[in-house]
Amino acid sequence: MRINGGWARIGVVLSIVYGLLVVVIAFQDQPRLNQKESLWFSEAADVIAEVISKTEGQKVQSSEVAEALLKGSNAENIAWLEKVAASPSESQKTFSAQVAKVNEKQKTIIASLLNEQITYWLLAFIWWVIGVSLLFAAGLSIRWIYRGFRPLPVA
Repeated sequence: MRINGGWARIGVVLSIVYGLLVVVIAFQDQPRLNQKESLWFSEAADVIAEVISKTEGQKVQSSEVAEALLKGSNAENIAWLEKVAASPSESQKTFSAQVAKVNEKQKTIIASLLNEQITYWLLAFIWWVIGVSLLFAAGLSIRWIYRGFRPLPVA
C-alpha cells in the first residue's frame, strides 16, 4: 500500500504543527529551579509555623511565617534557611533542626532536577511520537477502508 505524496505532505505538516504544540506546552510546564526553590521556602515556612504553634500554644499560619521571613529573592530566602540550620540565633534554635531536615530534603530534590527535566522532555518526545504514529495509522486505516469499498477491476 502506497500513500499519495500530497497526503504524506499533509501528514508531515500536521506532525510538525503537533510537535510545535507539544514543545510549547512542555516548555511552559517543565520543572524549573525557581519552582523548586519556592517550594523549599514554603515547606520550611510550614515547619517553622508548626514548631512555633507548638511552643507558643497558639495557631500560627505558615503564610504568616512566610510573609514575616520573606527576604526577597529565592536565593536570599534559601541562604537565610541555610544560616538558620548552620548557626541559628537563640530564637531560631527551636526550629533549626527541622529546617535543617527540610534543607537536606530540598537539596536532594534540586540535585535531581536535571534528571527530572531530561525525563520530562523524553516523555514530551514520546507524546509527540505517539501522536504522529496515531495520525499516520489513522491515514493508513482510512486508505485501507477506502480501497475496500472500491469496485474490483474487471479482467
